[in-house]
Formats: sequence, C-alpha cells, structure tokens
Amino acid sequence: MRFIANIDDQNNHFVSIAENLKLYDEAFFAVAFLKSSGIKYLIPVIEEFLNAGGKLSIIAGQNFALTEPKALYELRRLFENFPKSKLFLAKANSVDKVFHPKLYLFKKKDKCCVISGSANITQGGLIENAETSLLVYTQSNEDVWINSKKYFEKLQDIEHSNEASLLVIKQYETFFEQQKQYNKNAKAIPTKSKSQLAFDYNNLIEHFKAFDNTERQQQLDLKMSLYKEAKTILNRIADNKSLSQKEFEPLLDRLVGSKNVDNLWHSGSLFRLRRSVYPYYKNFQDLVRFVRDNRNKPVDVVFEKAKDKVRLIKGAGENYITEIMMTYNFLDFANLNKNPITVLKKEGGVNIKASSSSFNGNDYHEYCELIKEICANLGLKNMLEADSFFNEIYWEIKLKR
Repeated sequence: MRFIANIDDQNNHFVSIAENLKLYDEAFFAVAFLKSSGIKYLIPVIEEFLNAGGKLSIIAGQNFALTEPKALYELRRLFENFPKSKLFLAKANSVDKVFHPKLYLFKKKDKCCVISGSANITQGGLIENAETSLLVYTQSNEDVWINSKKYFEKLQDIEHSNEASLLVIKQYETFFEQQKQYNKNAKAIPTKSKSQLAFDYNNLIEHFKAFDNTERQQQLDLKMSLYKEAKTILNRIADNKSLSQKEFEPLLDRLVGSKNVDNLWHSGSLFRLRRSVYPYYKNFQDLVRFVRDNRNKPVDVVFEKAKDKVRLIKGAGENYITEIMMTYNFLDFANLNKNPITVLKKEGGVNIKASSSSFNGNDYHEYCELIKEICANLGLKNMLEADSFFNEIYWEIKLKR
C-alpha cells in the first residue's frame, strides 16, 4: 500500500497514474469530473498505452456540468482507433444521488492495482490541488480487487451509464452550455425536456415503431427511385458540355419542382428560389461536377469546398449542396435543412447549430456521424431513410403545436 498526494512535479496523481499505465495492460477509470486541463496530461500516456495493446474504460460524471464536452470529444476521437476501449457518461437521474467516485484500476494477468481517493481527471486533481489517495497493489483473486472491479462494472452497466456516443455527448453539451451562466448555483442534474417529443432513444424507438410498418419499405423504395432519377438529371447537367440556360431550367425544375412538374427533392425553399438559380447554370454545373467527382472524399472537405462554389449561385445554399451530396452518396452524406435540425436541436436538446448556413465542414462531418449513429441504433438503412424518418417526426411536431 502507498499514499499518494499532489506534492510536486515528481510526486502527484498524474505521475502515479502514468507509471501504472506503463506497467499494466488493462485500466478502468471512474471520475466525477473530466476536463481538458487533465486530459492534456494523460492523452500522450494513454495513447502509448493503447498503441502497446492496452484496453481502457473511462466513466465520467455529468453532475453540476463540470465535465467538459471538449475532453469527451477528444477521448472519443482517440478511442475510435481502439474499439476495445470505451468511454461512458454516467447517468444523472436523481438530485439525491450524485456520481462522485475517483477510482483508477489497473490489471495485467493476476497482478492488479487500485488507486482511490479524491483526484478527478483535471489539472487540479492530477497535479495542483490538495488531493490524496491510497494505492493498493493486489492480486485478481483478492477481495479488494474483486470488489473494486465489481463496483466499476456496476457503474458501467446500462442502468447507470451510457456509452459516450456523439448523440449522448451532444445532449450533455446542451446542459453544459446552459450551466456555464449559472455556475454559482450549478444544478446537480440536467433539466429534463418538457417537450412531448423529448428526443432520446426511447422516444426515437417509439417513433420508429410507428415508422416501421408495411409502408416503410414502400416509402424507401419510392425515395430511392426518386433519387436515382435525380442522379440521372444531375449527370445530364454535369455532362452537357454546351449547357444553356434554356436546357438547364427544366432540369432544375424536375429536381425541385415547378407549377407543372413534380419534384424529386423535397425542400420548399429550393422550389421557391429556383428562378434565382436559373442564370447561374454554369456555376451549378461546376458544383454538380465537383460533388460527383469527390463523392467518396472526406465529408468535411467536400462540404467546405462545395460551400465556396454555392456562394456563386444566387438563390442556392447548403440545402442544395447536401441534396446533391446525398443523391451521389446516400451512405455517407446526410440531408441538412430545418426539418432534421429542428428534431435534433429543439426536440432533442442536441447542441448543434440552428441554421444550415452556419455549418462549416467540421460541423457537417459531425452532423453526418450523428445521423449515422442514429441509423445504426435504429436499423435505418441509409441517409435517405433517415431523412424520411426525421421528416415524419418534424411534421408530427408541427401538427401538435
């Protein structure tokens, strides 16, 4: 047994944790507060630990909104390359029960180590504050290890924690941003949404059950057919070396609709502003060619460069970009307009920008990853079906208001 305190650069919690990450190949951390100020010290040693084959599970608390989303995002990005390692956010369902452990467990075969005391993963907790812990070297068959590991597993189970998916972090981030202005009277748990359609996976599943009926496949088949035709129209625009405005106008009308033509894409603003787009047919052709040629490139890169091109087209914006992107690659590119944004932000408390025009490449990349995550959890086949699903919820919301 050994006593740990933050005394100086050579004697503190960071040094003890870093030393043990080099000695063991499994680690389990549960802390009330996780901040970037602490992560910046641990990331290099954690990365070395993972690259050496180590497996790490971390549970962070959300009470009082002191865990920082930035730190969660950083760990999530790191763990993407190491799928055996997991990040969790402890649930905060009661004002009477606050998640407050500071537990660090290490294991290699039968050799184990337990550190427990007062140190969170913050700069203060690891290095600067007056923090103390006890370190116990033990064996995997001893009670101290068995009970410590059993307790960690209880904290990690679905009843007490959620894996820190992009959606989970974003929902927490909303609470975090709200609480920044109330830090003198911080709440212990997030305020629950008063919306009738509070956006979480339980409610999503209920919506999906209603969506998942005999008409669901028919809806998807129809949408796939419409976007297949849209792709043909876009190719005609892109491949016409002598494209004129007169040739372009009926092609655009077929995509967005007109008085006498049904639309393949379903955004009202596209229809309303189509006449403004007509004179910019050459710029539109350039935009289509760019997206088609780069449809398998990174999401953020395609979106960012497409934004530069759409700025040259009066009456067009991000909704045009993402309709074209989704038409050419509906596995990776999601539609971006007010319908899904409304469902995700207002009804779900997800911390994303309210207007598609304010999205940059990184925002859109994160947005697509979030939609993919929802698709994977619900069994939606692709971004086209996700788009239909969000539209269903959006119009349900509109009818109830």
